[in-house]
Amino acid sequence: MSATPPGWYDDGHGALRWWDGLQWTEHVHVPEQPQAAPVPEQAAPVPEAPERAAPEVAPEPAPPAEPVADPTAQFFAAPAESSQGADGAPAPQYPSGDDPQAYGQPPAGYPGAGVGGAFISATEPKKSTLWVVWVIVGVVLLGIVAVAAVFIPLALGMMQGGGATSGDDPDEQAAVVTVQTYDDAWRTGDCDAYVASTTDAFREYLGIPDCEDFQISAAEFGATTSEYELTVTDIDSSGDEIVLQTQETYMSSVDETGSPLPEPQPARDDYTYVLVSENGSWLIDDVSVK
Repeated sequence: MSATPPGWYDDGHGALRWWDGLQWTEHVHVPEQPQAAPVPEQAAPVPEAPERAAPEVAPEPAPPAEPVADPTAQFFAAPAESSQGADGAPAPQYPSGDDPQAYGQPPAGYPGAGVGGAFISATEPKKSTLWVVWVIVGVVLLGIVAVAAVFIPLALGMMQGGGATSGDDPDEQAAVVTVQTYDDAWRTGDCDAYVASTTDAFREYLGIPDCEDFQISAAEFGATTSEYELTVTDIDSSGDEIVLQTQETYMSSVDETGSPLPEPQPARDDYTYVLVSENGSWLIDDVSVK
């Protein structure tokens, strides 16, 4: 049931159509548009819904002398069907037309039309950027591990062999050459090299003062050792002495007591050489093994 009384109402297409209280009729009137001064826009008061009075006989349609303002605009802003009003009373039924914009539907682009837009964008939860922090931390840690893997072995190597062959000190260079000459003499049986690299006191200390005794001892040494390698691990100059540390590895065919082994076994000795200066040369004056 409609609560709108019969009358001429805007049909949403620029014309007035006759509403007989129950439905639209075919009577249409296009009013002339009067020239009127612009009126400042202001919010029009919302009139109360007219009470419906059931007419006994529909009046004859007669065109109005002047344009009639749309009194149902307030009704068309609400849905066409509603089961209950705000005060609990049954809501009035409104006529429907062909133009959805004329009967309560906002035009396209009007704020609030449809779903989504700025509202969803503003209320959508923001994505967390915490993962970026973890990526940066991981890259930094990886860089630290890489640097440690490179520099720690280098530092250990410098600690173990630091100052082994001080290339800028000619005396230390000469001391290294003397120790290498002494070891070569034992492997090759070269008595001249043996004498040139040692002091008289050291040869007497070894009990090998001359070449005859040295060649016998060197032959025994060569028969029981092979693959001999000498590495200088440290060198220190202090006053009139140079102390040189070496690590000497080889394959030995005898044990520590001089007894033969079934097969040659790897062996290692750590020596400390003490060199003194005589007649402009650095000579071995003492040797000890750890």
